[in-house]
Amino acid sequence: MSTGDLPEQRRVTPEVGRTGVRPRAPSFRHALLIYLGLVAALTVPFWWQGQVVAPFRQTSEIAADERPGSAPLENRRFSDYLFQYLPETIAAFDRSQSGWLAVWTDRNELGRPIDHLWGLSPVYLPSWFLFAVSDGPPRFATQLSLGLCVLAGLFVMLWCKEKGLSPLAGLLAGASLAGSPTLIYWLTFPTFNATYCWAAGALYAVTRLHRRPDLVGWSVLAFSIYSLLVTGYQQLVVFHAYLLGGVGIWLLYRRWLSCGPVATARAAAVMTSAVVVGTMLAAPPYLDLVHAASQSARLAPDPSFFVANFPPLTTLDDVARFAVLSTFPEVLGQPVSSAFPFVYNGRSSTVIVLFCAVVALVLRPRDTWGWWLAIAVSLVLLFVKPLYLFGVEHLGFNLSRAHPFAAIVLPVTMLAAHGADALVRSGDAARHFRAVVAAAAVTGAALCAAVAFGLVHGLSVRWNVVAITLAILGALCAQAVRLRPALLVAALVAVGGTVSFPLMLRQNPSAIATTSPLVALVHDNLPDGSRFAIVAPGLPVLPANLNAAVGLASIHTYNSLSSRRYQALIRSLGGEMRVYGRSNDWIAPDYDSPTFWMSNIAVILSPSRLTAPNLEYVGQRGPAHVHRVVSRMGCCVQVPLGQSGPSPGIRIDDPRPTSIGQPTLTAHRGDALEIQVTPSEPSVLALSQIYHRDWHAHVLTDAGWAAAATLPVND
Repeated sequence: MSTGDLPEQRRVTPEVGRTGVRPRAPSFRHALLIYLGLVAALTVPFWWQGQVVAPFRQTSEIAADERPGSAPLENRRFSDYLFQYLPETIAAFDRSQSGWLAVWTDRNELGRPIDHLWGLSPVYLPSWFLFAVSDGPPRFATQLSLGLCVLAGLFVMLWCKEKGLSPLAGLLAGASLAGSPTLIYWLTFPTFNATYCWAAGALYAVTRLHRRPDLVGWSVLAFSIYSLLVTGYQQLVVFHAYLLGGVGIWLLYRRWLSCGPVATARAAAVMTSAVVVGTMLAAPPYLDLVHAASQSARLAPDPSFFVANFPPLTTLDDVARFAVLSTFPEVLGQPVSSAFPFVYNGRSSTVIVLFCAVVALVLRPRDTWGWWLAIAVSLVLLFVKPLYLFGVEHLGFNLSRAHPFAAIVLPVTMLAAHGADALVRSGDAARHFRAVVAAAAVTGAALCAAVAFGLVHGLSVRWNVVAITLAILGALCAQAVRLRPALLVAALVAVGGTVSFPLMLRQNPSAIATTSPLVALVHDNLPDGSRFAIVAPGLPVLPANLNAAVGLASIHTYNSLSSRRYQALIRSLGGEMRVYGRSNDWIAPDYDSPTFWMSNIAVILSPSRLTAPNLEYVGQRGPAHVHRVVSRMGCCVQVPLGQSGPSPGIRIDDPRPTSIGQPTLTAHRGDALEIQVTPSEPSVLALSQIYHRDWHAHVLTDAGWAAAATLPVND
């Protein structure tokens, strides 16, 4: 976003060092090879040692014994990976489904539709390919997350090339984004990284189309928009939609000034058509999302819900902590560790990015004012909550609790690109020297502030990290005298070793617990099609959704869009829903009630032994006492039609006295059930599954298969 965006103004300044000697700066091809080499070095644990991205080994979650040996770094703050992302991936790629695409899972709640967003589904072609070549969901998630980081950096390098920036600047900016604290910290939740990756792809494509409209630029833009919508985190997508929209409008304005209205209209049509095509490709899963949202309790939460995760910024100490965590948090400890003394969200820069951003401010203000404006807007929205709440009400900031500071990653990266370009190119020697001094002063002051903050608060300062950071700063300052590409590459390596690499949460797949005595006991007492439940006050084992990863079905859930029907069922079973229906992890039922009987719960877990006529004690494993349910409905029940209430729903108060025979489940393919029923007078077959509008039924009669109505029961 600069005044130098016009095709005829592409920067071609010769790369001459400050001493007048032409340095051996890498070409784009060499920069790309160096970039790939840095990526390969950073990801050695994954492609050489066979590790996978995982926040913890889930031993305590399934009451498994700790395995001997040194314990790897774990952090249960990233529970979404194992409680949401991985189970959804397992469900989406379930090959036992009736068709090529899995659409339903009965592992949680009373069944629910599978989410086809966030890159979890084979609906998204790259995900389909990755799963085809991977050896399971953990490896698939690792390949997807790391691939998005690599591709994000590549898009930045291509953007720099389109802008006419130095290949070395592209290398510094691209590698800084791919190995940024934000992307590496969130490897366990690839949907965040997908947003940054495909927003960078869209930015590159828009810039290319502005310079020379061609099929490559159009295709990249269409696919980036499609991928952004299908794989990105929706609230971050909204933030980046405003950012990309601003860039597009600015580029069209510059074209209007230089080429006139006809050329501008033509360029606008090309860009708009790519956006429309990408949006249309993403429409099918969003139609499902809209329906799921309409059936949930997330349509109208209180606006304060969306600012609950904002960092406190009411005192000078709050502001100082925010500044330190945004620059050099690694000085105060390992930010990804659960022992880190502050709440850290991966929203920090590196010494290279901070240094180059200051250089850009001094030497390239006309080229970078738009990126500074984007950062300023994000900070204002963060510091002034009423403005953000206005966005919640009117600007689409009401999708999730993501604060606006997350939207500065790309603007900061583009500032680093311009600053790096100014750093490696010739120019006014005195002005260049002043820029380096200013950048060194600001970066050094930020480092000193981090050290001082740690000392004042009695924290243990990591002096080895301080020393390495000062060495990197020295390598950057050395560019004031003469361009030294080797020192810049060495600085990237040092940042990767001290900042990026330690942030990777990774585990050996063989160390991740997938079974335990508790899991085995529950499995042995859980017939096909049934589910287990945990009763009040709850247990610290088998949390909702993780059960799917160990092959068990549970009535509990961790799902932001759980249906109101399911929430009503949980309340009727004595449980409660939290966070606008997002989660449930215990119930307190009447074990003899019709509702409990129809829920087809076969196993009860409790923190103490229970005595009830409908329960049979099995034993204790870890903290859980296991009970078998004596009487339950099974997969389904058949009752006379006269026992039901009026259409459009069906009311069956207690089907036990009037049930007809015992329906038999003869085929179970996840989203397709085949059930043998007893021939009788007109009757109703009620399933122990939640009702959904897309359920369709067919009955085999003497005349062949005939369609039958599907209606909610006890709605």
